[in-house]
Amino acid sequence: MSFTASPLQPFSIHDTLLACEGERGEGSLNDKPLRVLALRHDNATYELVAYTGQPFVAVSYPWPGADTFERMGSSHTSTVVHTPGGPVTSNHFSQFIARNCQAYNAGSSRDVWIDYHCINQDDTDEKMAQVAILQLIYARSDITLIMLEDVALSSEEMAILLSNKATDQIATMVRRIIAARWFTRAWCSQELFLSRRAVFFLHNSSSPGEAHRIDSDSLWQCVEIARRRDSSIPLFSLSRGSVQDRAVSKNTSWALRIVHPLECSDGYDKLSLVCNLLRHVYQFKARPTALPARGHSLPGSLARVVQLNVLKMVNVMAIARGEYSLLTTNHGSDNPLHGLLGFGWAGVPIHGDKCSDNWFQKDYEVARDPDVAIDGGSLHIRGILVEIIREHHWKVVRDGAGLRAAVDGRSLEFCQEFPTNESWTWSAERLRLRDLMTMLAAFAHSDSTSAEVSLQARIVLAYVLESPGDYQFQPEPVPGDVESLVREIVGEAIGRLHYMASALQFIHDPDGQMSFSTILLSEGSVLLVKGNAPQGCLAGQLLFQPFVTRPKLFSPPMAMTANSMVLDKGPLVRPKETYQCIGCVRGLGMSLETSFAAERRLRVV
Repeated sequence: MSFTASPLQPFSIHDTLLACEGERGEGSLNDKPLRVLALRHDNATYELVAYTGQPFVAVSYPWPGADTFERMGSSHTSTVVHTPGGPVTSNHFSQFIARNCQAYNAGSSRDVWIDYHCINQDDTDEKMAQVAILQLIYARSDITLIMLEDVALSSEEMAILLSNKATDQIATMVRRIIAARWFTRAWCSQELFLSRRAVFFLHNSSSPGEAHRIDSDSLWQCVEIARRRDSSIPLFSLSRGSVQDRAVSKNTSWALRIVHPLECSDGYDKLSLVCNLLRHVYQFKARPTALPARGHSLPGSLARVVQLNVLKMVNVMAIARGEYSLLTTNHGSDNPLHGLLGFGWAGVPIHGDKCSDNWFQKDYEVARDPDVAIDGGSLHIRGILVEIIREHHWKVVRDGAGLRAAVDGRSLEFCQEFPTNESWTWSAERLRLRDLMTMLAAFAHSDSTSAEVSLQARIVLAYVLESPGDYQFQPEPVPGDVESLVREIVGEAIGRLHYMASALQFIHDPDGQMSFSTILLSEGSVLLVKGNAPQGCLAGQLLFQPFVTRPKLFSPPMAMTANSMVLDKGPLVRPKETYQCIGCVRGLGMSLETSFAAERRLRVV
């Protein structure tokens, strides 16, 4: 198979559509592996045999060969595998892996599935067909055995790890384990998510040749305990292993976030990984590849092109599937597709963004635009189009002296602080919500504040306090003495407002402060927005809210914000109703539908 466009050149929309061509189904090989490894009677070597429904375990491991991958002990010793072409000494199926498979299978007759031998690496068609059903292979296996071939702990160290005590020693043990190369590989991560059950193996330095064993749930518990001692230890926020399919919210943003930051020898493999995580059986007609010469990696500039091409393809495939979670992440400040002609609407995962991770079609007005499509030049999508009349920029800063705030560069010296209930201090996002409310109260009453800014402060506060209900109407401004109201609220338990604290993470800056804009739209509504569109330059541009990112209800825990595209209304040589997306924002609130004329179907580039 071949790919017509060069896989190492930036894809246009036309190239991207070609690269995404394929067919959905159960795969030409149904849901089964083709072959497995069976232990021979000598109890030392294995034989490649046809899979006929026998029980098997699956192996997850990083392929050897990388210069930075230093395996230990028996991982350096090969295992003999008998193939139809004769016996081979397998560097992939090391003695460490083989012995652990035997130990786990003691007293049983389970065979072993390991990708390198059980998929013909010289048959491109077979590889594409088997990769398309990996989620079914791992789900069919009795268990997944995860091999950390570059980690060793002594018996004493293992006892410390399993002691369930938040000490410096357990933090050290956990750091050594999660430094294994396995944790950096995209293939390995998706294999764990696809597995019904999983067990980790690592070398036992007290007894060379033997291994320590720990199930995945116990390891994640050790990680959580270690984080109590050392908060810089990475947080594994997504459940892995022994999790039922229905217990995980699976959408494209969620799946791409798992594999996007991890390593692949071929970056285009991440397309198959995303499909597998979504349980989406899809076989590409001619998926591009970017494999370098053996033992080498792509130069940084070419690797970057592959990364961008993968992001383009994932966005296009999500739209084709009628799934729009990535359109709720396109406002990210580090979105590499931002402003890219043809792909300015596209998104990339945002770590910890619950609004996108919890995207469900039923929660959005998708039915109002069933014909979202991409052609060779643009995205065709329906939504609400309005003009931005004015913009005010807000900034909230807390330092050692207290809380300060400014609108359009005009500062209040300090905002009056109110006594706070202890529940507001449980997380940084709750504290920032308290600071935001305090600042809004200050501007609602400041003598130096314009009437418009004061009104917008009251409207934003009304959004924060709005009870769950219809999301088609902007709440009335909070009337009366706002300072007294805020004083009363922050003096009580945070209650349901913790959902709003989480939803407003998008206004937090990397330095821990907050900044955002309030915009007045031509139909009269006011929104709080922030994103990658040119800040301070929104007035005079068009705000477009696609139906597929407009929540049906203003209700917890996730339907509190809506994403919008900022479209350039300036002159552009283009077909009628074609607009260039110059950035995207997330907003607290939505534009009002005052007339049918505001609803438009556009071509967005």
